[in-house]
Amino acid sequence: MYRLLIVDNEEIIVNHLYEIFRGFDHLDLDVYKAYGGEEAIEWLNRTRIDIVLTDIDMPHIDGLQLMEEIFRSWPQCRVIFLTGHSEFRYVYKAIQYQDVSYILKTENIDKVIQVVEETVSKIRQEIKTEDLIREAKEQINIALNLFQEDYLLGMLKGSRGLQASQSQFEELSIPLNVKWPVALVVGKIDKFPDSTGYMQKMQQIYAVRQIMHRYLATRVNFVIVLDDSRRFVIFIQPKESLSATGTENAETILQTFNKTVSFLKGILEVIQSACQENIGLPISFTIGSQADGWESVSNKYHSLHHLLNYRIGLENTVLLIDDAVSHDEPDEAGNVQGLKEEDLEGERLGRVLKSNDLSLIEQYLEAGQRSKYFEALELLLGPIRDVRTKNNAFAQEIYYTVSLYLMSYINRWALNEKIEAQLGQNRLMRIDFFDSWSEASLYLTELSSVLFDMQKVEQKKRADHIIDFLQEFIRNHLDEDLSLVRLAEQVYLNPSYLSRIYKQETGNNLTEFIDSTRLMQAKRLLHSENLRVGEVARRVGYETASSFTRFFKKATGCSPQEYKEKHMIQKP
Repeated sequence: MYRLLIVDNEEIIVNHLYEIFRGFDHLDLDVYKAYGGEEAIEWLNRTRIDIVLTDIDMPHIDGLQLMEEIFRSWPQCRVIFLTGHSEFRYVYKAIQYQDVSYILKTENIDKVIQVVEETVSKIRQEIKTEDLIREAKEQINIALNLFQEDYLLGMLKGSRGLQASQSQFEELSIPLNVKWPVALVVGKIDKFPDSTGYMQKMQQIYAVRQIMHRYLATRVNFVIVLDDSRRFVIFIQPKESLSATGTENAETILQTFNKTVSFLKGILEVIQSACQENIGLPISFTIGSQADGWESVSNKYHSLHHLLNYRIGLENTVLLIDDAVSHDEPDEAGNVQGLKEEDLEGERLGRVLKSNDLSLIEQYLEAGQRSKYFEALELLLGPIRDVRTKNNAFAQEIYYTVSLYLMSYINRWALNEKIEAQLGQNRLMRIDFFDSWSEASLYLTELSSVLFDMQKVEQKKRADHIIDFLQEFIRNHLDEDLSLVRLAEQVYLNPSYLSRIYKQETGNNLTEFIDSTRLMQAKRLLHSENLRVGEVARRVGYETASSFTRFFKKATGCSPQEYKEKHMIQKP
């Protein structure tokens, strides 16, 4: 929906144009009017305006002065001058601006309509124009590092549907090859100096990144990202991988990566020393002992992330290899000796926790995205249904993670009594109430379904309440400003959003209700012998009898006076 503001100090012109454009549904216009520059500026300060149709020659603030205010408040706004001035100086000043049109008042109304239609068309077209796409691409290039980080962090978190793709790497200018495995390094600054402010920390983090770049760039291809804990995650491949086709045999790749890991062991120690000596920051690293396929980077990342908290003795700055702290040797089948079936199950559930973004549960519930919510919920609850022991710590963690989200939601929306009456809430934090994890999972699924049902009912109630309030407000204020902006202010909503909600819930436009209410009230008032047509017009929100007459005749087929006389004749 676009907002058109009509400005002129001659009321008859403003009202006439207002009635014309208000009836053009195909333009999707929300029309406003102002009887002078000062009133127009009030609208500009109150809401976004897309098109201004204005006279030039107005007292106090003329059209050219108004134009400067328009572009100061809303630079994207289009201005159409409708004026009797044909002098060159007015035309010349107006056409200095790109988004300004000029129409003489001697033109017929069809010309005015045509220019407004063309202006709306241009606005719509600009949204799809190639210039906008090109500008977006330029901005993307500026923010390329941010997009690289977002993409790679998604892979580290194991985001569903996100896989390593060479085409994506090329689009994001990631200097790595999906056909080759990748070595991961995770690092963190162990301690910032006391009283270090936010900007100082950011500068020091950037300085550490620069040191890493300086020492790594000579031998390897790499990308450095910061995770949510502000830990450095470095994706590393030997430089040979960029020119490789991926057809090398496994032994060649292994030898290449062994050399790379040996290089990293040495160079990371140099980076640690450089950070300590140059900027006074102790930094720790963990490094994978071997390269992994891209499908395994999430598991490797979580393993290294956890390992970074592992310390030996009292040493602050550590450099650990992920196989250097293992306490158990694998047997011939590749399983760690002494690891029980329960432990293997725990490992599996641990990976479920690591590879799923638990915040999605809360995000989808709050947004009312039912199908996405249950997809995310199934990824969490599915793996615990077959767990046999109720004492499995990882299964408990998954259950309580979901249940705490649900309890928080129930408390914030004061749904406790409704939930207790419909399903029972006392089991939410009591695993011992269930005979199996399958039963516990079913309860969380059923509770989630109930919450979505309640959410839908509550949303409907809120929408109905807003609509009832607005309709009553309109009935009681027919003789006042009933613009979409003012109505939206009454319910603290964005005007465009309010318009969509009203249409969605009632099937009609808000303006249709206003018009029908005005028409109904006008008919009641015209039944009175003591009220003139002009007074009736004023009471139903029309400033001139002529505008009211046009509206009434269009709706009923007869003028207000004819309607009044007909009713008087029919009276006994």
